[in-house]
Amino acid sequence: MKVKVLKLGSSAHEVEANPGSTVQEVLDKAGLPHGGHAISVNGLGAGLSTALGEGDIVTLVPKVEGGR
Repeated sequence: MKVKVLKLGSSAHEVEANPGSTVQEVLDKAGLPHGGHAISVNGLGAGLSTALGEGDIVTLVPKVEGGR
């Protein structure tokens, strides 16, 4: 199955993965670190153990902290 991985500030990656692969497995296969990023799958919040399906889109967005 094919899964697309989007990371803000980087080009998109299309990853070939086995059905039922997790977000963690796909990110490892794409060589993308995920520390300090919020993860979503198809626009919904997700975790590293979320199972993926054909055509899913994993998005990594840097967490923003700070302020006064």
